[in-house]
Parts: sequence; C-alpha cells; structure tokens
Amino acid sequence: MDALGINLGFFIAQIVNFLIVFLLLWKGVWPKVTKMLDERAERIAQGLEDAHAAEEKLANAEREREELLHQARAEGQKFIEEARQRAEEQAKQILAEARAEADKIRAQAHEQAEEERNRILSEAREDIVALAMAAADRLVGVTLDEAKQRAIINEFFTAVPPEAKGLGDHVTVISAVPLTDEEKSQIQKTLGAKDVAYQVDPSILGGLILRAGDKVVDASVRGDLLALAQQLQ
Repeated sequence: MDALGINLGFFIAQIVNFLIVFLLLWKGVWPKVTKMLDERAERIAQGLEDAHAAEEKLANAEREREELLHQARAEGQKFIEEARQRAEEQAKQILAEARAEADKIRAQAHEQAEEERNRILSEAREDIVALAMAAADRLVGVTLDEAKQRAIINEFFTAVPPEAKGLGDHVTVISAVPLTDEEKSQIQKTLGAKDVAYQVDPSILGGLILRAGDKVVDASVRGDLLALAQQLQ
C-alpha cells in the first residue's frame, strides 16, 4: 500500500467514515426522502385521479345542463302551446258569446219591430175599415148597415178560398194585417188543419196566402193584381 502511495490507516479511516455516513443516511435521511417521494407520488396520483374525477363531473354536469335545457325548452314550448290553445279557446268562447248576444239582441229588436208593426197595422186596419165604409156610403148615396159593411171589409182580409180547405194538417197563413184570435180560430176551423202558423206581410195588400209544404194557395190582392197584369200583357 505504501508502494502505491496510499496510507492504509487513512484509507481504512475513510472507509469507516463512508460507512458511517452511509449508515446515517440509510437509517435517517433515506427513509424520510423515500417517504417524501412516495407521499409526493401519492399526492400527484391523487391529484390526477381528482382531476379525472373533476373532468367526469364536469362532463356529467354539462350533459345534465343540456338535458335540463332541452327539457326546459320542451316544457316551455308545451306551455306556450297550451297557453295559445287556451287563448284560442277563450277567444272562440268570447266570440261565440258575443255572436249569441248579438243574435239575441237582433232577435229581440226584430221581435219588437214586428210587434210594433203589427200594432200599427192593427190600428190602420180600423182606419181602413172606416174609410172603406165612408167611401161605400158616398158611392151608393145611402148609409148601409154598418155591421154588414164591417163584415164585408173584414172578409176582404180574412176570406179563405174554397181550394184551401183540406190543404194539410200544418198550414202557414199569411195575411196583410194582424188577425184577431176569433179570426184565427175561424180560419183554422175552415181549413180543418191541426196546426196553423200565422205571419203578417203588408205587401200582399189584402186576402190570404196559404202554404202547406210545397202546396201554395195565393188568394191575396197582390196575387190577383199580378195575374191581372199578366192577362193584360
């Protein structure tokens, strides 16, 4: 060893020192370093696992958000459609009620107008009878029996033509002026009908028009004038 320039005692001392340092490091420092590295590796692995779990949660949350948005859109569209349908139904109901009310008002107005017209015609009928009786007296030059004159003039408005007898069970009678209950009863008795409906149409001027289904008997003054006009042509 001396020939090599190595001091054996010093060399052995160095070896002993190295072993002591190695033992100290192996027993004291190395386990801590190894533990620290293991803990760091565990933290990194845990961090990676947490990051992966967070990514999965984020992806799940995104899917849930999309599903909720889709569901919300669907429910919103459904709500809008239901609201639109309800609005349309309410509008239809309001319109139907308004139309019904308008029809009711028109019907009442028509009924009132018809009642007023019939009242005026009833009053005019008496005036017509009085004027006709006065004209007959002037033409004849003498005063005729008032009862007979009134009967003749009333017959002008209510006479049932012979061909109308037995016309049917359900007959509509159109007169130029409103008829009294007694006249209606007599007409129904003459017709022999089970049911008779009465209408007033001043344009026929006088006489009666009788209808039963497609059968029509026109004994009105207007009908007579039209027939006469056709004959004169």
